[in-house]
Amino acid sequence: MSEGRDIIVQAPAETASRYGFRGSRATNYYREWPETICLLNLQKSAWGPQFYLNAAVWFTRFGPERRPKEHQCHVRWRVDSQMGDERSKTLMQALNLEYPLPDNQRLSAIKEGVDAHGFGLLSRCDSEEAALRVANECEPRVMVLLMARAQEKAN
Repeated sequence: MSEGRDIIVQAPAETASRYGFRGSRATNYYREWPETICLLNLQKSAWGPQFYLNAAVWFTRFGPERRPKEHQCHVRWRVDSQMGDERSKTLMQALNLEYPLPDNQRLSAIKEGVDAHGFGLLSRCDSEEAALRVANECEPRVMVLLMARAQEKAN
């Protein structure tokens, strides 16, 4: 099972630097801009051998965090939630070590997901305005904290 886990961890690591993200502890990838800090997080399920890919954006004016945790961020989504049904299913199977999948297919499916719907979307979030624009485009499958929405409406 650790071999499958290695592939799951390897996929975002191979894609992160192309978008300017740096890894932290093999499960978190950060990129900082003056107004935002973007994060891609690999989360292990507490209930089984499944993993989840979470994307999140921290607005720096709400605090000086350099490495915010995904659950603390102001804009959050699961990478698979932004994909079509078939592609989402493929990604979820690739992230589930109980699902038998050849290593190259598992790696390819995860890299495709983080490329387009993880790092790809996060790389567009270089300001609060841009992050809220991405959130609006991806609704309703994006969580935006009320304090961020209140600021958006005030502008």
